[in-house]
Amino acid sequence: MPEVSLDKKSHESYGTLDPLGFDGRIGRMRMLAWPLVLTAIAAALLIPCLLLAQVSYTLGFTCSLTVLLAYFVISIRISAQRLHDLNWSAWMLLLHLVPVATLILSFMLVLMPGTTGPNQYGPPPPPNSPAVKVLAWVAITLMIVSLIVTVLAFALGLATSFINAAGTNSL
Repeated sequence: MPEVSLDKKSHESYGTLDPLGFDGRIGRMRMLAWPLVLTAIAAALLIPCLLLAQVSYTLGFTCSLTVLLAYFVISIRISAQRLHDLNWSAWMLLLHLVPVATLILSFMLVLMPGTTGPNQYGPPPPPNSPAVKVLAWVAITLMIVSLIVTVLAFALGLATSFINAAGTNSL
């Protein structure tokens, strides 16, 4: 008598991960983790470019521009794959050109779960590895800390301007 397996994951097929291509899908955690790694790589590549700028400004500028252009293109590709996971077209990225829509789209990319099972853009992405989960939580923590620092800096600047205005009686 054949064995019946209740483990569905062993029979599912997953898509391949390609952070350098527009095809395929990635989940929320990978969308948070990969840009963190991409930023670290870009920063490591920009250091020699800045040192090169000490020798030749043109060469350093060209090197830096190349690194930043590659960073921009790969970031767009990662966002396109995340939109594919939601079963949306990558053309939705044009909403980033609209000031309020970019904020809404960014929140949707982070908060909305992808479609379960295959969709028109391919099979689902593979499960997240522990490294992806750690990097995603590091990214979330960095976002929260940067938001708190920004709010505190704004509040401190606002408080300082009120104190200065009160000291000069210009309220």
